[in-house]
Amino acid sequence: MSVVKELDPGAKEALSRSGRDIMRQRSRVIQLLDAAERVGISPLRAGRLHAFAYLADVLSPVWHLPAFDGKILKIEGGPHYPDLQREIDRLVVLGILKVAEITYISRPDEGARIDGLYSLNLHSPKLSPILAALGALSSEQALDPRDWEVQAFFVDLAGALATVPDDELGMSATMDATYADERFDHSNVIDFGSWSTNVHSDNLSLRTVDRFQKFLPQGAMLSGGEKLYLYASFLGRRIRAR
Repeated sequence: MSVVKELDPGAKEALSRSGRDIMRQRSRVIQLLDAAERVGISPLRAGRLHAFAYLADVLSPVWHLPAFDGKILKIEGGPHYPDLQREIDRLVVLGILKVAEITYISRPDEGARIDGLYSLNLHSPKLSPILAALGALSSEQALDPRDWEVQAFFVDLAGALATVPDDELGMSATMDATYADERFDHSNVIDFGSWSTNVHSDNLSLRTVDRFQKFLPQGAMLSGGEKLYLYASFLGRRIRAR
């Protein structure tokens, strides 16, 4: 009898849930890097890729999408998702991603972390079918129509972030209104959507984006894409004002 057959139903469900979470993380990485490739900011260093993932989460309400993860541990140096990094490394081993210029960087109180330039392996025969299934090629080929919307959001956000100089992109998340919220010190969890009962109140990034509307002529409206570009410009100004 296999180990899986010996598990009770609750354990089987947990195992199934774990597998789904892994596939969701891997899909997220591939979609983020595909968006970066499309707007010409790929390859991305690990820190910039994690910053992109975080900003996608905190700004997802702009496109009326749920965040992949509505909370993050605030640490020095900017956002970092250990589970996401694990799947990034696994995708490199599977040949779906490429990594170059591998180095190790020290992080205060957190030891050393691997760093490198990550991009899609465009020569992998596995990549095109995966992108098609994730809606990166067309809405008709997407297994889940919501993935097409997520991909469009990622591309628009990547395009907005492309306006931030490359050497500042990794710092953009630390300047984000939610991440920089002085109510939260380092080593504290910032909840902007997971347990929050009022996302608009707790997501300061969304509140900042909504304020842009007040500076427009009466009756004028901003599209979701325009809001992302204005927010990227706001982050750029905050970085340069440091």
